[in-house]
Amino acid sequence: MNKRELLLTEDHFDKSIQRRTRFIAVSEEDAQLPADEVRHDLVYLGIFNRRVELAELKYSRGYPIEEVKQEFLAAIKALEQYKQHPVEENFFFNGEQDEYMQAVTLLSIALLLHVDADVFRRLADAIGAAEQDYVLEWLISRRLPERLPTTTKLLFPKTYARLRDALQAPPDLQPQLLRSFLAGWYESLDTTWYNIHAHRLDAAGFTGYWCWEAAAAAYSLCLDDTELQTMRYYPKDLADYAFGRKPTLA
Repeated sequence: MNKRELLLTEDHFDKSIQRRTRFIAVSEEDAQLPADEVRHDLVYLGIFNRRVELAELKYSRGYPIEEVKQEFLAAIKALEQYKQHPVEENFFFNGEQDEYMQAVTLLSIALLLHVDADVFRRLADAIGAAEQDYVLEWLISRRLPERLPTTTKLLFPKTYARLRDALQAPPDLQPQLLRSFLAGWYESLDTTWYNIHAHRLDAAGFTGYWCWEAAAAAYSLCLDDTELQTMRYYPKDLADYAFGRKPTLA
């Protein structure tokens, strides 16, 4: 099993995977407790977050894509369970880039993994992206063409203006603009996990740095991603998986 994320060691990823697996096992036991003993919304939110991290960690560590997909589908299930409980605010749209980018990540990976249309629709409904942000709506429309973007606004233009330019450009300009977006993506971020691999001695929270949305855009636009595959942060193996399979239409 060859590690995909070059930063940090196999041991870091193996231990990170073990910790999250243990957390999920305990949390799933907590989920069976009565409502007067535990906050089920927080339990499922914790499971959801750890499942997403597990999917990213397993990709970074070099696990087969199909195993990454199983973790990802389990994360969507936990998100739906979380959403079944009343929440005070929309988790993904609380003004922080971290949560917003998690929504971008979920939709991008779902496209690249060719999840069933019903699963993708449930994911989009759980995120609740309508009229929030152009990039999110565009990603949704690639799988659910009846849900065309209803806004051109961006919640985080510093990071995503160049991606919007690429998505809206004539086909002959899209490859160049997408490369420009990817080249500046990491330095544009304002997240708690920015450079986390270097800022913390134990690198806790580091799952790998991947611009999933660049691959989702290249795949959805049917672009030649040869040059993108040589660039840092491009999830090459997941892009290859997407391009190598026929789209699932139902």
